[in-house]
Amino acid sequence: MLAVVVANCRIMFIPLGTVIVLKSSQVRLRRMLAVALTFVVATSIWPQAAWAESKNRRTPVVEAVRKVQPSVVSISSEKRAASSSRWPFSTEESNRPRVNGMGSGVLIDSRGYILTNHHVVDKVQGVEVHLFDGASYPAKVLQFDTAMDLALIKIEAGRSLTAITIGTSSDLMVGEPVITIGNAFGYENTVSAGIISFIGRNVTLSDEQVYRNLIQTDASINPGNSGGPLINIEGELIGINVATRAGAQNIGFALPIDDVKRVAIELMSTRKLASSWHGLITSELKAGDDRIVQVNEVQAGSPAELSGFKTGDQMIKVGDLTVANSLDVERALLGQPNGQATPITLRRGGKEQTLSIALQPLQKLASDPSDHVWRTLGLKLSPVGKETVTPASASLNGGLIVQAVTPNSPGSRAMIQKGDILVGIVVGEKLLETVRPENVVYILRESEQKRAGSLEYYIVRRNGLLTGTMTMTAAAGGRTALLR
Repeated sequence: MLAVVVANCRIMFIPLGTVIVLKSSQVRLRRMLAVALTFVVATSIWPQAAWAESKNRRTPVVEAVRKVQPSVVSISSEKRAASSSRWPFSTEESNRPRVNGMGSGVLIDSRGYILTNHHVVDKVQGVEVHLFDGASYPAKVLQFDTAMDLALIKIEAGRSLTAITIGTSSDLMVGEPVITIGNAFGYENTVSAGIISFIGRNVTLSDEQVYRNLIQTDASINPGNSGGPLINIEGELIGINVATRAGAQNIGFALPIDDVKRVAIELMSTRKLASSWHGLITSELKAGDDRIVQVNEVQAGSPAELSGFKTGDQMIKVGDLTVANSLDVERALLGQPNGQATPITLRRGGKEQTLSIALQPLQKLASDPSDHVWRTLGLKLSPVGKETVTPASASLNGGLIVQAVTPNSPGSRAMIQKGDILVGIVVGEKLLETVRPENVVYILRESEQKRAGSLEYYIVRRNGLLTGTMTMTAAAGGRTALLR
């Protein structure tokens, strides 16, 4: 090792242990030099070293976690243990012990709207949400989707909360670093990091629960992580943690955020939560590094049509909220009173302009599209994204997964099964895509006008594309054939 001595503005390196004899004047000089050295070290060398060390320690992972933590919640719940008794008022049923549940969630709106897994809040007697700052609030389950295993819950915090930044799963890369945060085994705000191990994994949990197009990661996902965020290195939400492989190491799964958004839009829609209607159907497009929210459809007779919106309009701002994704449109309009005009800034033909839209009560809409399809065809349908049907055909843009089939209904007689994905129906000589329940309602109305007694349909089943015929009369059956 070397000792450092400063003299006449020159630095000398002297091996430690060397004996040096100094005169009295030299002793005074040595003391002065020691004081000067202390000052130099205190004001220059150590602060720079500490700064460099701090800079190196504050990695992108640290910054991403700090950004996201206030948006992550821990969820606790309580329900009774399972019982084998057939009688609801038996002694065994009444004495069932209470079981504590745990999970995670993520704030998607500053007003306290939280997204989590449905299995976290399913059949529970009470839901308690714990925020990162230590505050706790009871939560209400507003909407859920069993097929996607998602639920929307809400707390009343009486203050503005920090909503997470929602990203995209369309450009994920195998090997990309990711981070999970959640209530692992009851240890709140547990952070783990890893990489994306696989994209598009299908996992069958049971006959009732099949997960499609999952993100597989080696970041630790444990019981209690369910419903929590999977984020990228930028601190953007790219997935909702949903499952882990029992008995394995570092094999966990998350729902991709683009699929989650499509369901979340429905769960958080003004139609579902406020019984009001706007008629705008949007999608997200990539333009270089930017994402654009574009109007895909303007429903006939809707407030949006009356306000002059057109297909292809690009949404910039709704009210005071800058639109970054399709969910922002529903978030911004949710809570607006019926009949009150909300300004929307959009880009049309390369130029910005502002239109106003006023929500109307849902009663002015003939019926809920999903309910209409359920009553007419006996099919309970839910939207899925392009990624889910791409293995069957790269030209498909999404579809409607069958969650349930009514016995002896047109759908049942046509041999459509739970888990099938309806991707198109032929009307006249045109094949029309079915990516939303509204598309099926439109097709049914068109077929009525054309007096069509049967409809040719296309479905995806086990990653294969099939065609069949659905007859609307009670006597007929159907046929299904694999397309080759």
